[in-house]
Amino acid sequence: MHRRTVLKGALAAGLLPTLPRLATANPLTLTAAPGEAPLVVPDGPATKAWLYNGTAPGPVIRARQGDTLNITVQNDLPEPTTVHWHGLRVPVSQDGMPYLSQDPIAPGASFDYELPLHDAGTFWYHPHVNSSEQVGRGLHGLLIVEEPPEIAARLQADREITWALDDWRLDQQAQIAPFGNRHDQSHGGRTGNVLTVNGTYLTTTALRSGERLRLRICNTSNAQHFHLNFAPFDPWLIALDGHPVTPQKLGDSGVWLGAGQRADLILDVDTAPGTTAQVIDDAYGPDRAFEVMTWEVSDESPLRDAALDPPEALPPNPVAQPDLANAETHKLTFDGGAMGGMSEAMMEGRMLSMQELVEAGRFWSINGTVPTHLHETEPLLKLALGKTHRITLENRTRWPHPIHLHGHSFHFTDPRAGNIATIRDTALLMPDETTEIALVADNPGTWMLHCHILEHQASGMMGVVEVA
Repeated sequence: MHRRTVLKGALAAGLLPTLPRLATANPLTLTAAPGEAPLVVPDGPATKAWLYNGTAPGPVIRARQGDTLNITVQNDLPEPTTVHWHGLRVPVSQDGMPYLSQDPIAPGASFDYELPLHDAGTFWYHPHVNSSEQVGRGLHGLLIVEEPPEIAARLQADREITWALDDWRLDQQAQIAPFGNRHDQSHGGRTGNVLTVNGTYLTTTALRSGERLRLRICNTSNAQHFHLNFAPFDPWLIALDGHPVTPQKLGDSGVWLGAGQRADLILDVDTAPGTTAQVIDDAYGPDRAFEVMTWEVSDESPLRDAALDPPEALPPNPVAQPDLANAETHKLTFDGGAMGGMSEAMMEGRMLSMQELVEAGRFWSINGTVPTHLHETEPLLKLALGKTHRITLENRTRWPHPIHLHGHSFHFTDPRAGNIATIRDTALLMPDETTEIALVADNPGTWMLHCHILEHQASGMMGVVEVA
């Protein structure tokens, strides 16, 4: 099936709400286990998937900034697993990296995570054992760290909606297609043919004219990039990867989300009652644009007569400010993939040709190296604890790569102005793009750095960064 087509009968899907399932208990238990999910139509064939607490995506976990979240992960899968808390700046022992931070959780066993919540924002959780398959089978969920109520009230939002965007590669029986495709590994990753929002295909959200929404969006897919357009609405962008930005209208630019990235928006419903509109993704060009969500504005009278003031900026999270003038400098180069120029790379202490790497199922390298076991590999970078580091990221491939660093949030820099721009935890590098990030290495440990196209990660685009 073409990735933009749908299963037979899927157009009969009901119009389901996109309100999140909440899990607010602390301590909380997440149980990873095989199950079934109605991904295509509620009364159609259920998809055999791997689920957290019986749902795909898993429950939305909510906690308050400054709290400590205690979560027991019970593994009822047929293979080991862990959970990584994407974007949270937790101690390395709680990061969920097999062997770097913990032993994998064996089938039938459990692990207790203790997560200090330094930052407010939109985060998510997923496995880091066999992650391309475990995430692709449905193991992921959102983790919302809320600001104090008096801070959130400044946004004047009437309600909040969360979207976990995911795409699934399903066959005609609505079952997940096999994994391990070398074309996926060497090209753009495993993209799907059925898009879901919060586990539901062809969703519709009911709105009321005059209301204000806070919309939290997370790209939980294995490889898909999204470029979301909201016309006729023009939302305010207020946060990226959980970190506040100066509120700014999206205008015609929309919002880009690489795999693993998040955005918080404020959307004012300023159209007339009875309006219908769609959120459109055109990341792969106008000829391959498709509907993500349908808005249906009710016939009720507007909630308010006058427009609200622009939302106030949220206070910054306590991320250390880099000292660019006194920074140590580093460089990471990303090579390989189909139509790339990589001819050889170092793996297990030997320089291997591209043919030998392909035979070993490896297609990508960082700084000319391809790891096999991260806990046994030499660090890509050794960052002095407490110091500022400027890191150039150079994508020398023909494919985009969302590069994620565990344990830290980093600042994009603007070399022309010599100042610091957006704070992120995942940098979407487009083909042949070079950018620079800066961070204070203030979280000691050995941390994973990888492409969040999970098939790229599995086939070589990963390494470790040591902070000591």
